[in-house]
Amino acid sequence: MQKLPVSKWLSANLFLWGGITMALAGCGGFKSFLALRFLIGALESCSTPAYLLITATWYTVEEQPVRIGWWSTFLGVANSFGGLLAYAVGHIEGSLESWRYQFIFIGAISCAWAIFMAFTLAERPSTASWLKEDEKQVAIRRLGPRHHGSNFHDIKKYQIKEAVLDPKTWLFFLCGVATQVVNGAASNFGSLIIQGFGYSNLVTTLFQIPYGMVILVSNVSAMYLQRWLPGQKRCFVAVLYVCPALAGAVGIHAIPRDHKVALLLTSTYTASFAMIMSLITANTGGSTKRSIVNGVFFISYCVGNIIGPFSFKSNEAPKYTSGIVAMLVAYCVEIFLLLAFAAYAAMLNNTKDKVLMEEGLSLENAVYQPMEEIPVDQTDKEDIYFRYSY
Repeated sequence: MQKLPVSKWLSANLFLWGGITMALAGCGGFKSFLALRFLIGALESCSTPAYLLITATWYTVEEQPVRIGWWSTFLGVANSFGGLLAYAVGHIEGSLESWRYQFIFIGAISCAWAIFMAFTLAERPSTASWLKEDEKQVAIRRLGPRHHGSNFHDIKKYQIKEAVLDPKTWLFFLCGVATQVVNGAASNFGSLIIQGFGYSNLVTTLFQIPYGMVILVSNVSAMYLQRWLPGQKRCFVAVLYVCPALAGAVGIHAIPRDHKVALLLTSTYTASFAMIMSLITANTGGSTKRSIVNGVFFISYCVGNIIGPFSFKSNEAPKYTSGIVAMLVAYCVEIFLLLAFAAYAAMLNNTKDKVLMEEGLSLENAVYQPMEEIPVDQTDKEDIYFRYSY
């Protein structure tokens, strides 16, 4: 995505993803399923990093969290109605087994959407075919002269080194592992936990609707809350939304199993994941550095999703004590990391303030600096006027 148009690469991957999903309907054994699932994972890997790059290119630092919050809410929509849709499609009576229709249906929709997206999704204002020339200029100018979301195609080795040596990169990495240990557990074994409360398969599927709605409301409300707070206290808002999930996990483990509200509380943690993604776009300057940090973060996403399911042991059903404990630990680690990032970002801002003061400058100089005098594609460390959001 550093070298190619992001929107076209995303569309191509989505189209192939849909095609392979339809091919799953023709599988006759475990080996063919495993091979195609491997390809699906590879094709899916570009999706969220691409959304982040496009969001960072189109919107200001202040606007990005709300936009990320909105597109990440569709995790909640999928949780709410995906299972119900699968249940309905699973009851189709035809010449094929019912489960095969699910793959055909989802794959066909994905292919059609990929074609539509290829012709309409613009990765930056200057390439938007649906904007007039004067509108493109307005869209670019509104971002401000020091906007760090532009995508340069040259790969800069020093930015790769800076990304790897930057402590923020590894704080993001650890945050990603912590949030996705929970996601790997909750997404893959959430239905088993619900069944452990004595529900049928249909009721378990229906229960995903309020669970997904809590995800939707949590993500959107968290993003607007941080927007309204003075200084956009993103880390503290993220911690605020992890706390109900932590309480919910404690409830699942400790209270009688006829208290089902604890299950709904566990879904508020998704707001913190969306907030962490907004922290990455807001706190990483330099096109190559941003790509590397995004890549490292989504490796942590995968690592967490691999670790999470292993904490659920079949011999512990229906309580799954080890899985619940793993979720509790992950929540506590995430809270610590978010507060540590806030402290580190505040320290970096103080250091930059001192440098400006020593040079007789202030942040106002950045606002009035002519466009032609601004160095191109600076990292957040290089830009003396860059300020970290936390």
